[in-house]
Amino acid sequence: MRISRLNILLILLFLGVYPLFSQQVALISQYDRVAGIQNPAYNGIHNTMRIDGISRVQWMNFPGSPKYTALSVQAPVSQSIALAGQFQTLGVGDFEYAPPLSMSSYTIDLAYHKQLSKNLNISTGLRTGLFSFGMNLGQLISEIPDDIAVAGNNYSFNAPLVGGGVLAYGRNYYLGVSMPQYALISNQLIENVNLNYNARSYYLLTAGYIQSFFRDIFSVKPTIQVRKYEGLKEQIDGNIYFYYLQDFMLGYGYRSVGSHQLSSMIKINPYFNIYYLYEFGRFRNEGIAYSSQEFGLRYELNYLEQKIKTPPRFY
Repeated sequence: MRISRLNILLILLFLGVYPLFSQQVALISQYDRVAGIQNPAYNGIHNTMRIDGISRVQWMNFPGSPKYTALSVQAPVSQSIALAGQFQTLGVGDFEYAPPLSMSSYTIDLAYHKQLSKNLNISTGLRTGLFSFGMNLGQLISEIPDDIAVAGNNYSFNAPLVGGGVLAYGRNYYLGVSMPQYALISNQLIENVNLNYNARSYYLLTAGYIQSFFRDIFSVKPTIQVRKYEGLKEQIDGNIYFYYLQDFMLGYGYRSVGSHQLSSMIKINPYFNIYYLYEFGRFRNEGIAYSSQEFGLRYELNYLEQKIKTPPRFY
């Protein structure tokens, strides 16, 4: 399969050869939609069964752009305990059947919730699972004879993965810290490329507040997330969402790397919500414009509503 120099550059960015833009995990903007993936302590906060799916095409105006998909399922076991399972996959580059660079994780979470006062709850979450990495550059045919793609480099590994988090929350606020993943592997340097770069740990601090108006018909929710990837400068997201009841949402976000995000949500019926986000910006050093988009779908079923009274939340 023939590949352009731009395709190879995208792969190298995710391998960490260029630390300025590299990242260890797929970057998503609608982290409220898959909060359980980013913090295991979030699972069970609604006391409902939830299935969340999200898909992101990053830098979609470039060929072979990164594509990320995640699926999260969470359900309460009791009023205090919840279980969850997640699947995540990221692919970079274009092959006919599979991307040349791929990363996947399969995880299970256990969360415990404790009410400390009328408007203060604390939850903790633990995660365990499997991390899988594959790099198949040997299948690429470069337009340039001496390019890295013709070297026939095919590497892969699987490793145990752990993670955890803590969350404090009330009726209209939340504050959480987490380490979503830590793959239990040692460094593997091959031709000066660290294959385990994308499996390293990262840390998140996420907070939000909800203010309602006019008998809770309209609500405003500002949020912030600080991400610290090992060996890289932290990134900061700021978002503000405007809700009509819990049926419709419009939002705007700004990322510290200079990108802007426009998001929306529509509640189709009591069980299904649909989400869409469009992000745009420029690479700071090169001045090249890029755009990304995300699609999300949520299914929610409150099969414990007769046993547990749960206040409505916007997070």
